[in-house]
Amino acid sequence: MKQNNITILYVEDEPNARKLLSGFIKRFCKNLYIAQNGEEGLEIYKKHAIDIVISDIKMPKLNGIDMAEAIKKIDKNQLVIFTTAHIDSEYLFKAIELQVDGYVSKPVDLDKLKLQIEKCLVEINAKNIQKKLKESEERARTILETSQLGIVIYKEKILYANDVFLKMIGYTREEICNLAPWDLATKEERESSYKIAKRRLKGERFPLIYNDIVLICKDGSPITCRVNTQTIQYEGGYAGLATVTDITDILYVQERLKQLAQAMEQMDEMVRITNKNGEIIYVNEALTKHSGYRKGELIGKTNRLFKSGKHDSTFYEKMYNTIRNKKPFRATFVNTKKDGTDYYEEQTITPILDEDNDKIKYFVSTSRDITEQVKMQEKLNMLATKDTLTGINNRYSINKEIDNEIRRVKRYGGSFYLMMIDIDFFKKVNDTYGHDMGDYVLKKFSSIVSDSIRDTDIFGRWGGEEFMLIAPNQDIKGAMVLAEKIRKNVENFKFKKVKHITISIGVTVYNGSANKEELIKKVDNSLYKAKTNGRNRTIFQKI
Repeated sequence: MKQNNITILYVEDEPNARKLLSGFIKRFCKNLYIAQNGEEGLEIYKKHAIDIVISDIKMPKLNGIDMAEAIKKIDKNQLVIFTTAHIDSEYLFKAIELQVDGYVSKPVDLDKLKLQIEKCLVEINAKNIQKKLKESEERARTILETSQLGIVIYKEKILYANDVFLKMIGYTREEICNLAPWDLATKEERESSYKIAKRRLKGERFPLIYNDIVLICKDGSPITCRVNTQTIQYEGGYAGLATVTDITDILYVQERLKQLAQAMEQMDEMVRITNKNGEIIYVNEALTKHSGYRKGELIGKTNRLFKSGKHDSTFYEKMYNTIRNKKPFRATFVNTKKDGTDYYEEQTITPILDEDNDKIKYFVSTSRDITEQVKMQEKLNMLATKDTLTGINNRYSINKEIDNEIRRVKRYGGSFYLMMIDIDFFKKVNDTYGHDMGDYVLKKFSSIVSDSIRDTDIFGRWGGEEFMLIAPNQDIKGAMVLAEKIRKNVENFKFKKVKHITISIGVTVYNGSANKEELIKKVDNSLYKAKTNGRNRTIFQKI
């Protein structure tokens, strides 16, 4: 392959790819400079006249996008081709803004890379087409016909269109030469295209910039094209030379990404994106609306802004260990709004990796407020485990706690004491003073007992005027002292209207030698004996 008298800068951080492609790229140029990262590539660019820059996008130190942006500030018309394994929305938008000249996906298809380089070669040659036309029109035609870009030369009518443009627009060469260039424009752009073309044909020159315009194909379908047009000298007068690239697909992808971005802004789920250092770089409207913070108050800050202090260090250690191992972390967070209000947030934190799935680049958090669901569940849990009248444990909850204590004793040894308490002559209270007063006595009694026991003791209503108390980690002396304390506190309390009541208490101990049914039966028998022996007393019986 004949080398072109051009200079190419090739930037790639991956050694194997760099070694393979540098030999291939060398075939297209006279001089080839090679850099291992964007920072090194930018320094080489500043020192040498470069015709084409071929670069990977994602690299250490300085990525390809940032390098290209710096280069475009030096020469906005610099030709740039990107090689990349993934094109995400952030990079694609930036690349479109930079008006890069081509993309080749990794692993690099050499034929596709060849086509992209040849497109750039045509761009370089097209810039010098005025001089080449003067020297040799035949030589210029050869160059134009080998182009991968659409090329058009026109005066009042189209004088020449290469095969690429003819295929793009759907006309034959004979048909296209009967049309004026503005005939291909939409009705809305036809008049302005005509006026600009007329000025160009009079020799007026315009800045060398790209214009994105819609052309109408022979079949009536529209295509969006990126057009660069120059005024050239041609056959003793002036003509227009246009290079045309069909960017319809690129704009479609761009539009889809915009739609996705809009959808993210409009979705009910809260979204925030942080960099690898934990700094927030994006939040959607749902998050700002819900948290009370403005975007400007969140961007650049860390998620510590939302911490409520309701989670211990173990919770966060588990979270960091999970996401640092490149795995999503899902949990319910208790976070805080700007006004100090706590809320429950069902949140998923997902690490976003680089194209090699090697290093974490971002963390994306999606979440929704589940405060109402949590409160409802807490209410349901309370209804399921608490007695609705007294607020203490109900029979279901006490049964579960007895099961737990039995399992504990069987596994670790030890014992626990079980007490069954009955309010003496409670039926008389209801019959004499009414059920409202009976309810008052039950609630006040429950409060007296709750204030009399240890934090480790478990107290609940067994049914009617019967109650159950679990006293773990006690000996017989301590259990009897506790029972008598409860009995005396109740006896000495002065209730409204009723004045004084008494209680009977049955006590037994579980040390692993019986089953649950035997335990309940024994404590019930103990209570029965306390009542038959005169009430207002405590009776202990072993199983």
